[in-house]
Amino acid sequence: MSTVDPAIVRRQELIDQFRQPQRPSGLFWVLVSIVAALWGLFAYSVAHVGQYPVGDGYVAPLAYAADATPPMFWGVFVGAFGAFILGFLLSFALAELYGMAATTWGGFAVTQVAWALGLWRGAADAWLPPVPLGASLAAPSPPSAQWDRLTWLGWHSQYWLPLLLVATALVCAMLARRAYRKRLRYFQRLRRIVSEGTRTAGVVTETHDTGVEILNQPRIRYVVKFSDHQGVERWVTKTGQFDAMQLPRAGDAAVVWFYPEHAGDESRIAVALGAIDDELLAAALAKT
Repeated sequence: MSTVDPAIVRRQELIDQFRQPQRPSGLFWVLVSIVAALWGLFAYSVAHVGQYPVGDGYVAPLAYAADATPPMFWGVFVGAFGAFILGFLLSFALAELYGMAATTWGGFAVTQVAWALGLWRGAADAWLPPVPLGASLAAPSPPSAQWDRLTWLGWHSQYWLPLLLVATALVCAMLARRAYRKRLRYFQRLRRIVSEGTRTAGVVTETHDTGVEILNQPRIRYVVKFSDHQGVERWVTKTGQFDAMQLPRAGDAAVVWFYPEHAGDESRIAVALGAIDDELLAAALAKT
């Protein structure tokens, strides 16, 4: 139970977010670090388990105990399930701050760096080293010169695979940064249109379901009709995510902002659905 109207609280949250986008607290980064550590545990355990199939190509059977269970076998499940569950929950909060695209690419980058570190460290700790040339024939593995290509790739995967993962992580990080900067430019343009543009009333004339649903929110394409500063009727098409219980419908009222000198440019038109008298709330709900 609350002594404050929840609608007033949501209104203030939307306005605050519009005025000054929220920034993540230190707790967010602690949770991100935990997710990365869990993925690192997963990769470290995979490397431990992988010592047996990789070693088949160069390690004599007597080097391993019969029916030996990898000591880090549990880490494969604990790391994977823990990272999946915590990462899934964390992605909801981060998507609100950085956008879905930036959060997705950033998550890929963090995951792959954690995999790279876990595989490299796990292989260094668990894999038996090859026997150098000229060693005793009684050694538990053949000289590296006798390796076939598959064995050579398997042994050296502790080096080239982490490097490949790090390179892929860098690409994902660049895509995340690009997506986040695009989101920042979008909101900067939106705030500029709302503060500088001409405001007028509009009405929804059409709605179309795109068939896409993100975080349980359908993505809807809708058309809004409004009259510009010269009285010319115009129709602008926008697309946005909506609560399943608050989908736009034909006939709904809308608020439109536009530049009189660019009234025909849809990228410079902002729309907020609903008959909103509160100017700050309308601005917070606007889309362009």
